[in-house]
Amino acid sequence: PVSESSSLSRDSVFIGIFGAVWGVVEITLGVFLKGMRLPMGGAILTAVSSIIFLTGRYFIRRRGSILMMGAIAAILKVFSVGTVIAGPFMAILIESLIAEISISLLGIHRFSYLFTAGLLSLYTIIHPFIAQGIIFGENIYKIYLEIFQKIAQILHIDIQYIGWIIILYAIIHLILGTTAGWFAYSLSSRVSREFSKQLKVNE
Repeated sequence: PVSESSSLSRDSVFIGIFGAVWGVVEITLGVFLKGMRLPMGGAILTAVSSIIFLTGRYFIRRRGSILMMGAIAAILKVFSVGTVIAGPFMAILIESLIAEISISLLGIHRFSYLFTAGLLSLYTIIHPFIAQGIIFGENIYKIYLEIFQKIAQILHIDIQYIGWIIILYAIIHLILGTTAGWFAYSLSSRVSREFSKQLKVNE
């Protein structure tokens, strides 16, 4: 039987590994997507990050582990730029908090992974509005409303159609997120099964 101390030591190593991988992805892929100005770059980065920390959570059956992985990733992100940038730093911590709460409440199974990754993908849409609202105040939302109204006038369409476009945009994000969640759970469970088979062969 595995002692509590050895289990904690193993979990700490896994948290360090998956947190570091998450941080490297944030630094490398994040910079690439931002530099390329690809549409839905934030959602793509979140989907890849979700696969990493949800896979880690499958093997680390300890509450708070996603938060700790997120803290490591956020710190690495800060070191990569040499200064504290509130936006990316807080985004990683908030993502890890949302994921931690979701998995802690729902448990570890396929649905919880699909739900969590899908929720995080949807969050990438509203995060800029929350961050800018904190920085610039509520007047920023009035500016966004005026922008949407101006776009509707230019396109000669009713502003309600802008709403439908936003809904479609959210659905695409949701599909991307749930796909990442499905892949994370499938990958984790398959690796776990193969590892169990290998242990039985070695016994």
